[in-house]
Amino acid sequence: MGGAGGSDGVSASAWIVDHFANDPQLTGPFTSRTRVETPALIIQATATNAKYAFDVREEESPDRKEAGFVDVTIADLASPDHFGAGIGTLDDGMTLYLSRVTIEPKWDPFVDYATTNQDGIVLDGSVAIYAEDLTITNVNSDTAIDNKATASQFVRLSISGPGHRSIRYWRDGPHYLVESSVENDQSAGSGALLWFKDCDTVQLKVYDTTFDGSSTVAPNRVSCDSGSDPNIEYLSVDPRTTGEMHEMFSASE
Repeated sequence: MGGAGGSDGVSASAWIVDHFANDPQLTGPFTSRTRVETPALIIQATATNAKYAFDVREEESPDRKEAGFVDVTIADLASPDHFGAGIGTLDDGMTLYLSRVTIEPKWDPFVDYATTNQDGIVLDGSVAIYAEDLTITNVNSDTAIDNKATASQFVRLSISGPGHRSIRYWRDGPHYLVESSVENDQSAGSGALLWFKDCDTVQLKVYDTTFDGSSTVAPNRVSCDSGSDPNIEYLSVDPRTTGEMHEMFSASE
């Protein structure tokens, strides 16, 4: 994981661009489902009219399961069935790095999983996601982030809209929410801000983050598949300054 929170002052975007400097790049407009063979950098790109705007896979050598997204806008998606996402992963061991990414999928409002099981991001098989300045807006189907990553770190994540659940956490973590905002007006589905697969084993660390404008998440806005007492730790010290977060993040920006 490494680093002292970007102590060298390099921005997250610059760190990602440098990390993928020798890898293929995808840029420009995309208007159908785009298969991303890793390693790859998606930069200064737009995507519309797809079931999965960017479908991240590892099928060819080199076997380096990671992709970066910088200055990417995904909007107005369309699916012939009840599945879909702006960004999706399938392979075990995948890592994603995001900076300045906006997703407004405009799925149909959530009814049930048989008809409207679509997300903003779905992370099947992922080991980690690191994201700064990620905005997922007007979420109205299942969830903004179907987070099956082993660990996740979000800085300045903004989620809004009446989705069934705003973020779903399937793995224990540790997970981080820093300088973020999670909102859900509860007009579709359960209106849960946070959903945990196992509330008794999950670890979520929160710093300078609001939940529907509150500095803590109300118990009735948390949903548990199993267990009942999630470990949500509200930090008093910025974790970007303690060496516990990924080196792409900088507390000085």
